[in-house]
Amino acid sequence: MVPRSVADIMSRNVKSVQRGTPLLDAVKEMHLHNIGALVITEQGRPVGIFSERDLLKRVVATGLDPRGATVDQAMTGKLISVPPDESFASLCEKMHVGNFRHLPVIDGEKLMGMVSVRDVLSVVAREGLGIVPPGRASRPGKKKSAAKSKPAKKKKR
Repeated sequence: MVPRSVADIMSRNVKSVQRGTPLLDAVKEMHLHNIGALVITEQGRPVGIFSERDLLKRVVATGLDPRGATVDQAMTGKLISVPPDESFASLCEKMHVGNFRHLPVIDGEKLMGMVSVRDVLSVVAREGLGIVPPGRASRPGKKKSAAKSKPAKKKKR
């Protein structure tokens, strides 16, 4: 059965850290729990998100030293979220248009959960949803060769 709302597929055990947390501690928390994003809170309210993409773009690519920085310096402060009653279709559209991999689920000012691309793909894989035509295992644009490939010729010395 296709989920009706975000609440049907969201992860409820959301990991978060306080604003001002050392960046290296935040990264270790993500590694420890095998997650791709943390919600950043201030006085219990969600105020940002720190994701693997933030780590790559704002830390690694810029040379920011994670041992001396705080999560505030690398997080996405403009928090985009979804309410738990948002429809599954609307969630998919929002994630696609905004290019989001993780969205916090917030009801009022209360953090309720997190929804990820993996959560969405689990539904698609489980339900089928007619998105991937049968027998279409390869990516579009990749052509399967009917003939076996020939071994590479040895270079003459």
